[in-house]
Amino acid sequence: MPVVRTRYVIVHYHIFKNGGSTIEYILGRAFPGRFATVHGSDPDATLDAADLVEFVGQHPGIAAVSSHHLRYPKPLSRRTVFFDWCFLRDPLARLYSTYHHFRRSDADSLCARWARSYSPREFAMRLIDEAPHQVSEVQVTQLANAGAFTRPADDRDLERATAVLRDMAVPGLVEMFEESLVVAEYFLRPAFPGLRLEYVPQNVGQGTPRAPVESGEYWEGVWGKELYERLVRMNEMDTELVLRAKREILHRLERVPRAADKLAGLRSRCARLALTCEPARVPFAVVPAVEEQARVRRSAAGD
Repeated sequence: MPVVRTRYVIVHYHIFKNGGSTIEYILGRAFPGRFATVHGSDPDATLDAADLVEFVGQHPGIAAVSSHHLRYPKPLSRRTVFFDWCFLRDPLARLYSTYHHFRRSDADSLCARWARSYSPREFAMRLIDEAPHQVSEVQVTQLANAGAFTRPADDRDLERATAVLRDMAVPGLVEMFEESLVVAEYFLRPAFPGLRLEYVPQNVGQGTPRAPVESGEYWEGVWGKELYERLVRMNEMDTELVLRAKREILHRLERVPRAADKLAGLRSRCARLALTCEPARVPFAVVPAVEEQARVRRSAAGD
């Protein structure tokens, strides 16, 4: 029977301050002219699986997509296999990076104004008081509940997020960035022969901790003992999800033949690339109308 050839598309679910700019750089290099960033028309927009399927259907040349606005679950399609890719990060390191990002920003958003006006401790306290969705179990909420913060996250959310993590084509961890890429190169190559994921870090600022993320003493120095302990309690499930991501990546890395050699090879390629001072490539043109198309489609369906 004549059938349409199966299509393969990598989809990067971009969680804010989790190395997303570098991932976009990697995908832009790996798929020149075939990579797109896809977002809605306003900063708080959300896109779902149906929106992604529609976008990919309208752009048959696209092989990789990244989006801040796209939410799990990933699409199921008869003709397209979606390889989802999402990076997690230690929640306290992520919060600290968020503070420095907004502090450097010239945006007029509330978070940016707070960051420019407050110390890291005052910024975190303001988030706790007025924006708990920005500071409590952010990554569990993103994976388990499509980013919708309607109540405190609980054990059920952690288990749903863990199921999403283990089902990912490419689970990633900022603290194991290169190991995550070695696993990605190996397990994505059957669908993307010759895939190479070397990179030059992008958008790296003061938000990178100067001490290991496990150092409670370091974080106590940033926020003070009482606030640090409170932040730990507010992110117990995010911390556990990060630990589970680490175990999942190590589990897959054990199945990569000559993993140590591949890791050394990736680092060597990254070093050579850095010497070329290659600038970041501009991604494929953004299509801003995706969210509006989605609203029209849902309205027609009576949703």
